[in-house]
Amino acid sequence: MVLSILFFVLGIALLWVGTELVLRRVPILASWLRVSPLVVTVLLVAVMTSLPEFCVSLFASLRGQPSAAVGNIVGSNFVTLTFVAGVCALWRPIEVGPTLRTRESSWMIMAAALLLIFAMDGVISRIDGLILLVAYFPYFLGTLDDARRQRNRETKNSTTPVKMPWLEVIIFATGLGMIVLGSNWVVENGTKLARMFGMSDLLIGVTFYAFGTSLPELAIALGAVLKNQANVTLGEIYASNIFTGLAVVGALCLVKPLIVEPIILQRDLPMLIVAGVLLQMFVTTGRRFVRFEALVMIGIYILFLAAQFMGFSISLD
Repeated sequence: MVLSILFFVLGIALLWVGTELVLRRVPILASWLRVSPLVVTVLLVAVMTSLPEFCVSLFASLRGQPSAAVGNIVGSNFVTLTFVAGVCALWRPIEVGPTLRTRESSWMIMAAALLLIFAMDGVISRIDGLILLVAYFPYFLGTLDDARRQRNRETKNSTTPVKMPWLEVIIFATGLGMIVLGSNWVVENGTKLARMFGMSDLLIGVTFYAFGTSLPELAIALGAVLKNQANVTLGEIYASNIFTGLAVVGALCLVKPLIVEPIILQRDLPMLIVAGVLLQMFVTTGRRFVRFEALVMIGIYILFLAAQFMGFSISLD
């Protein structure tokens, strides 16, 4: 038990150090690529910080724990949409750019809706997984097209060649590795502690797995708030949800179809969609995500946690 607590704390330390290394390199890499920091966040940072969700869910599924695998994915997306976004905006209100209000938020809601539709029959099959993977490509290609346009504009305005910052790339990759390793330690040792209290696979997946694998997103987003990088903050949250809901679930289902428990259909997925729609309303109406709205999102997360332990569900009959 002492060893588990020690590695749990060391995992959190690795997360924060790795986050600092990554965030300091995002503007540098964006400048070298001649694109906005948001593009770097969507195409690279969000994908890399979603690796814990993929790894944890994959191993849980292969070990015969599909409830923990699905619970981790749904719970992780819920944590980032409510708790992570709420904590960031509570610290400092976030200005929301037009790209986030239109493209990212819409795709995020669609990803959650597709999960609910495909899970209606109690299993997300390989065919469903393939459709989810295909659905991710228009979003990826759209972001890539934006990056190309930005790069072309910057290249026309500046004829000075920019050398690739190899050292910065190495430090960036090292930071991401520390984030992934730290999250793995947090999840693995947090799960051991949870099992000592007799928690079920689904409850561990929705709580410990979900919160633990969301720590990279929390670390990146909160660090961006402290550095006043608003687009990186919400961009990381939205892009991570989109990638996890479409690409990660799709890839997992190609390896092994995911069995979905009725309680996930009746409670967790509907609450995820409601949280996504509510956040969309907040960021599109006032073009700012303010502290009162942050408190509402954190309150929804507390309700979500309470529902896990109290057995509350929403009937879809």
